[in-house]
Amino acid sequence: MAVHCFGSPRPARDGVKFLALLVLTAATACSNGSAPTPTGSPSASAKPARTITVTMKEYSLALSPAQAAAGTVTFVADNAGAVAHALTVAGPGVSDAHTSTVPPGGQARLTVTLKAGSYELWCPIGKHRELGMDTHLQVGGNRPASPAPGSPAATATGQ
Repeated sequence: MAVHCFGSPRPARDGVKFLALLVLTAATACSNGSAPTPTGSPSASAKPARTITVTMKEYSLALSPAQAAAGTVTFVADNAGAVAHALTVAGPGVSDAHTSTVPPGGQARLTVTLKAGSYELWCPIGKHRELGMDTHLQVGGNRPASPAPGSPAATATGQ
């Protein structure tokens, strides 16, 4: 005796087979065969994003954050000024890293590999560097460097 579902000519057992296949497919698709990773804890190979925003305006550069660890860093040159600017970075192992000209309100990205040491950042357009668009970034070894006691960065942050 065949039992039919919803007036369909197919037997009910075909519907059960279909449902079982659907559940099995969904379970397999959601599994990668490994044990689940706890949420909220980064894996050992995960590295934090290393991005420093350089706000450029007449005639200053502001870094956020104002410190970095050695490794690959992406500078986001954000032109908050009323005239075009650009960004150049120089220091240990970096001699000619620069962005293209950034129009007012625009941004450019510059990715470099930094070693421990001191880096100079400036705007190479016209006399912008001489007018104050020049700053330094101290890069630490394995972790972000702390500003030296009594330095302007230490005083500004209250350390």
